[in-house]
Amino acid sequence: LAFREDYVPEHPSDVIEMLWGAGKDDVAHFAASFPLEHEPGSYWSYASGTTNIVSRAAARAAGAFGADFEAFMRKRLFDPLGMTSAAPKFDAAGTFIGSSFCFCTPRDFARFGYLYLRDGVWDGERLLPEGWVDYARTPTWQQPDNEGPYGAHWWLDIAGPGSFSANGYEGQYTVVVPELDMVVVRHGKTPLEAKLNPKRWIADVVDCFRTA
Repeated sequence: LAFREDYVPEHPSDVIEMLWGAGKDDVAHFAASFPLEHEPGSYWSYASGTTNIVSRAAARAAGAFGADFEAFMRKRLFDPLGMTSAAPKFDAAGTFIGSSFCFCTPRDFARFGYLYLRDGVWDGERLLPEGWVDYARTPTWQQPDNEGPYGAHWWLDIAGPGSFSANGYEGQYTVVVPELDMVVVRHGKTPLEAKLNPKRWIADVVDCFRTA
């Protein structure tokens, strides 16, 4: 879709308009209203709007919106993992704003990462479909010169080959490193001009365990 993913306030930005402007009451509808810019499968673009369309589709599949969908999230994910701090945010249409807003403590994000480290199994119970984690960390086709390799809602290789991570806007990271049986969580607020620094720092931290 012709969706501009730009977080600098003075730049034209569809994601800012979606989250805090004209689209904030129905983020999925706002995102879906943009025209097709490339044929599906011919161009890769990181777009928060698309994530919210997926979030709406998930709500429809579950037959639950707003408080009902939050209850579904807690029953199927948060409660089994013990993620007691999880606070997902919804728009006025009842869609989970999956692109941007689920607040948790670092320990609870580590639990989420650990679920992926263990192939979607927690305490002997399969919470994610078999094969989903492998799908999530399989590189998506991209045209050259992108920000980095990407899977299915996970960035890839931030801490070496085989690692995958959920990256927040201002430097929050949940990084899964299967090679070392490790999950690394970093919370913080990093200005845009220094956005690469936490990535390098995380890679350095993980490398310490490879040489220990």
